[in-house]
Amino acid sequence: MRTSTPGQSDEDTPRARFSNLHRNLRDRICLLRYPPGTAISEAELTREFGISRTPIRRVLQMLEVEGLVETKPNVGSIVTAVDLKALRDAFALRVKLSELLGDMSPAAEVKTVVERLTVLGSGCRSLLTKPDVAALCLVSHQLQNALLDLSGNSEYRLVTEALYFKTIRAYYTILPDLNWTMECLSQIEEITEIIISLEAQDVRAVGLVRRNHIVRTLSRIMSFLMAGSIHPQEVAAC
Repeated sequence: MRTSTPGQSDEDTPRARFSNLHRNLRDRICLLRYPPGTAISEAELTREFGISRTPIRRVLQMLEVEGLVETKPNVGSIVTAVDLKALRDAFALRVKLSELLGDMSPAAEVKTVVERLTVLGSGCRSLLTKPDVAALCLVSHQLQNALLDLSGNSEYRLVTEALYFKTIRAYYTILPDLNWTMECLSQIEEITEIIISLEAQDVRAVGLVRRNHIVRTLSRIMSFLMAGSIHPQEVAAC
């Protein structure tokens, strides 16, 4: 059912504006524009987005449910951090869910997803000689969005997306200290293997490629943390 009024685009409905605000703040948190411990000011967001505090509070409540912020009395909403057990648990569930991708009916034409990933892979290759942490993080986001379109199950999409954002910030935190070339090549490899699987019309294989990449990412995170380069409590919750 359409919620827009005559002359109003779907992107300008209250629901669309709420969704856009939610994605905007979630990206700021996960891309570390709002690092752990940041106090999010409702007043500043009200001025920035030109809206009342009511939708902002609703978005912050949603982010709290997703584990990205916590509300403290007399302080407000604070960007959270996560312990190692919570990080492992979220990654473990992501691994299991990725294996189910092939059992979900695609919501988008496979050819369209392949075209998106081809462009994405090309952009990622350009980063090999031009290190840009924010750009590589954006590639990860866009890959996740493309893979979500391979599932027509709305509940699967919601849970998978939430878990992605609960875990990815930990990786972004340590990315600047990892081997840049290896990280770029790893992302390129995943995109390439997914494209090959899609061209073979094997969505189940896509899920397995994603699963293996998630496992390797967690392994690099844990190896980095166990080496003592960063204290576990400094890892951002996502």
